[in-house]
Amino acid sequence: MPMSDQAQSNNQQVIVYALIAIAVLLAVIVGFMVYNNSHGVPAPSVSSTVAPSDTAAANIAAEMPDQPTPVAFDPKTATKLPAGMTPEQALKAYNDDIMSKKFPQAYDLLPLAQKKSYGDADSYGSTVSQYGITGYKLGAPQTAGNDVSIVSEQDTAQMNITYTWTYTKVGKDWYVKSRDMGGAVQ
Repeated sequence: MPMSDQAQSNNQQVIVYALIAIAVLLAVIVGFMVYNNSHGVPAPSVSSTVAPSDTAAANIAAEMPDQPTPVAFDPKTATKLPAGMTPEQALKAYNDDIMSKKFPQAYDLLPLAQKKSYGDADSYGSTVSQYGITGYKLGAPQTAGNDVSIVSEQDTAQMNITYTWTYTKVGKDWYVKSRDMGGAVQ
């Protein structure tokens, strides 16, 4: 039996409505992606040996300050490492200070952008103490010109937090150039 004209028309309307719904959904997805890219929403970067629960990951993400506004490197304002301290020693000291709850000393080893982001050593200590850091690992230093980059992974019960630190040598002195979320300890 052939389909009636009305049945064909109804089927075509359903198909048209389904296509319109798909087009609207795609437009929303593209709009969301464009919005995220234009507002600098950072992509999540989690390196973990323990699968975090959705709630735990959300709690930690909410506590972590947004990536700070980048600050152009200037030796006059950058964090200078103490004389004779190498980047590896500085990053080990930073993590050891956190483990010992010596937050003002750890704060003093942050790059300028993070110092500005946290405001002061007390605010920094208050924020970092909430992470419950129980240990850390350092990756092998990577050298490029006057820069040395080292990945640091801090262990927490919810998820591990990974940063790539970059130090730069100016003359005989080392400075903290940047700390960016992400990286992998190898």
